[in-house]
Amino acid sequence: MARSGINKALVQTARDALLARGEAPSIGAVRAELGHTGSKTTINRYLRELAVEEPRPPAVSLNAEVQTYMEGLVQRLAADAQAAVSDDRARLERQRQAYEHQRQVDSARHEELRKNHQLLLDERREARERDHILTARIEQLEGERQGLLAAERHLQHALGDRGEQIQSLEEKYQQARESLAHYREQARQQRDSDIQRHEAQIQQLQYEQRRLQELLLKKQEELTLLYRDLERQTAEHHAQRLALQNEQKTNQQLNAAHAQLNTALNQMRQREQNLQLEATSLRERAHRYLLDRRQDRRNLRALARQLNQVHHLLARLPSAGIGAPQTPNAESSVP
Repeated sequence: MARSGINKALVQTARDALLARGEAPSIGAVRAELGHTGSKTTINRYLRELAVEEPRPPAVSLNAEVQTYMEGLVQRLAADAQAAVSDDRARLERQRQAYEHQRQVDSARHEELRKNHQLLLDERREARERDHILTARIEQLEGERQGLLAAERHLQHALGDRGEQIQSLEEKYQQARESLAHYREQARQQRDSDIQRHEAQIQQLQYEQRRLQELLLKKQEELTLLYRDLERQTAEHHAQRLALQNEQKTNQQLNAAHAQLNTALNQMRQREQNLQLEATSLRERAHRYLLDRRQDRRNLRALARQLNQVHHLLARLPSAGIGAPQTPNAESSVP
């Protein structure tokens, strides 16, 4: 069995085995040693890399250590070759078993074909009997053919109407998509504008809030001074208390304005949610329209199939009327 792939180590092992047997490590020999797997280009590249990487021994005689190493290498290569032979034997045994199984299958199929041949002979005799019945039905089928021709004309007319309806639906679908895209763009622009305006209002309110807090702190300091000077400046204290009341009224008015802005912010958020719900509803409507369009296409394909069936039936009717009398002569030539 050929291996799934090769690498540099496998090529090196195959090359060493060939060298140990005294054979030249050519590309074809290495590929045969690998079990006829791998491309010749890859094997050639690995052989060149091994030739470059392999050190060239000096021109001296081999010593005992090198001789021992070579003997171990030869033994390892022999073991690898034995393993490859075992793999080949196992592969041949599997192939023999597969061949035996295929032979049994072919024998069973031959018996089945013999039975089928006998059945075909019986069916041919029955076909001769049915031929007489079909000859009698040709006139009846001719009348049905006329009716089918009328049905065909009706189906063609319905098919044309259906095609016009589909074209109209496609135009409406395109218009709906363009309207949806335009609406989304307007909604996005409006939402961006509302968000920017809201952010500007929030910044303005935050600035006013900081200013009022600073003013409130300042007024509290002034109120503390007024309490300290209460005995000495009664009249002035009364006037300043009136001013403080006015400031408090102003603060209340600012708080009320802040609450109104928060209410407006909530309304803007609710409006954004409503726009999102409307966009979701439009997407659902477009999806339902797409499903209806797909159903119309399926119906159109069903009508086309029915029309093809009518054409095939109409095509078979004239051929049955002409070729029926020649059937016995044609069948008599079958062994």
